[in-house]
Amino acid sequence: MLGKLIKYEMKAGERFFVPLYAVMIVMAALIGLTSRYQDSVKSMSYVFGIAMLLYGILIVAAIVLTIYLLVERFYHNLLGNEGYLMFTLPVSTASHICAKVLTALIWMIIGVGMVMLSSLVMGFLSISWQDLQRIVEGISEMMANFHFDGDLLLQSMEILMLVALGSVSSIVRIYAAISIGHFWADHKVLGAVLSFIGFTILEVFVMISFAMTDISMDIWLVYFYDLLWIAVYGLITWYVLDRHLNLE
Repeated sequence: MLGKLIKYEMKAGERFFVPLYAVMIVMAALIGLTSRYQDSVKSMSYVFGIAMLLYGILIVAAIVLTIYLLVERFYHNLLGNEGYLMFTLPVSTASHICAKVLTALIWMIIGVGMVMLSSLVMGFLSISWQDLQRIVEGISEMMANFHFDGDLLLQSMEILMLVALGSVSSIVRIYAAISIGHFWADHKVLGAVLSFIGFTILEVFVMISFAMTDISMDIWLVYFYDLLWIAVYGLITWYVLDRHLNLE
């Protein structure tokens, strides 16, 4: 059932993100093509400048839209009118929360991937065919001389794990703040904002307290630190939704 919830959430975001990312790729291609001729053709420099401006706006829009949907889908789907329907499904409260968190994380990953893809499109289209051939030959030669290093793979996995846990912790912190704000009958948004600020201050205080001790912050302790906050925020969110939800 968790998979069906994630599929439903992904479809809800597709109508916003797919057109946005499609336009982002088009703008990246336009930037790449016009950058070749902006020095020789005056009109191309204007097109290049406009395309660069729109590309920057699209990246900012993608970030804002991701945060907005992260908040909007959680609030209206579970704490708003849609909550009456969602909580009649034969699904646990924890599954609803996990579906929201995983969907938000997936869209974050897709967003980073699309920025990287559009940058590659921009780069490849901005260079000549001869330069592209030399780049491909250089990459092929580098790959041929590359020797697999287990330490490099381990370090890469550790970094990815840190980013993933940090992202999940941030997502669940937002959900916990929204859940606490739900208790503020007439000022739910204000309650959510103040709760988020309070959680952030608490995290900073705990982090400073750790830094003042003699404890060495190795990678496993950082993992534990992130997992601890995920558990705390997740428990707060679950407790409000499962035990004190009021959709009136």
